[in-house]
Amino acid sequence: MKSIFFIIMVFGLIAGIGCRTAKKAQRTVNDSAISSSPAVKLKPVDSAEILKNQLMDVANVPLNFTTFYGRAKASFSSPKMAGSATVYIKMLRDSIIWISITGPLNIEGARVLVTPDSVKIINKLENTVQLSSIKNLQKVTKLPLGFSEFQHIILGKAVLNGSNNFQVKKDSITVTKADEMLRYMYSFTRNGFLLGQSNFQTINNSDVTGANIFYNDYHTVDSISFSAGRDIAVTGKTPSSLTLNFKDYNFNQPQSFVFTISKNYRVKYD
Repeated sequence: MKSIFFIIMVFGLIAGIGCRTAKKAQRTVNDSAISSSPAVKLKPVDSAEILKNQLMDVANVPLNFTTFYGRAKASFSSPKMAGSATVYIKMLRDSIIWISITGPLNIEGARVLVTPDSVKIINKLENTVQLSSIKNLQKVTKLPLGFSEFQHIILGKAVLNGSNNFQVKKDSITVTKADEMLRYMYSFTRNGFLLGQSNFQTINNSDVTGANIFYNDYHTVDSISFSAGRDIAVTGKTPSSLTLNFKDYNFNQPQSFVFTISKNYRVKYD
């Protein structure tokens, strides 16, 4: 069950690349097209303020979608396990996140259903189903993430507010903020304001020190910019890594969310 949880939580929704953390921690978001942006031709002070306001406007516009479908190849690694799988993700906006994990020979190992208040996991390899509240996501990840944050990470979306600190660099805009449990850092390209990196650093948590998500290989689908490549890294006592490459994805197409629990499965509660 732990390995299934690992894939579910780290598949690109929230995680990182333990084996590449040291190298990737120094990576920045580059934008080769910034010279074409009218904003960079303004005076430095005005330019920075304009970029900040434009980024706030773009980041806080809700994505125009009802459903999402994605199929990704996943490679994962941790001190106790390593391997690959195919991950299928479906979403009904603000309501359902459905995940299926398939291993070799196209055998489905697990199916997951996440709603704003619950998490259900069918482990087909062990003939069990685990039922828990959304708070179990926080228990597993050691991070205070709920349904909305989970959805945003899948979509590569960062929501900003006036309490953020902005730093305009040559090739990127870095935004930082903090609350009682987490320090956040987002890095965007200056041209197009594409999210390149999300970084979460826990406060007063000795188990997990941080999580990095790097978004790359952007494509536009139904006027939505979507990152088809994800590199994810969790640092701490048990560093973990995950690489996700989406091979197929779409928005606003009819989706079904089949989640049938066999009467022969043993039910576990958490």
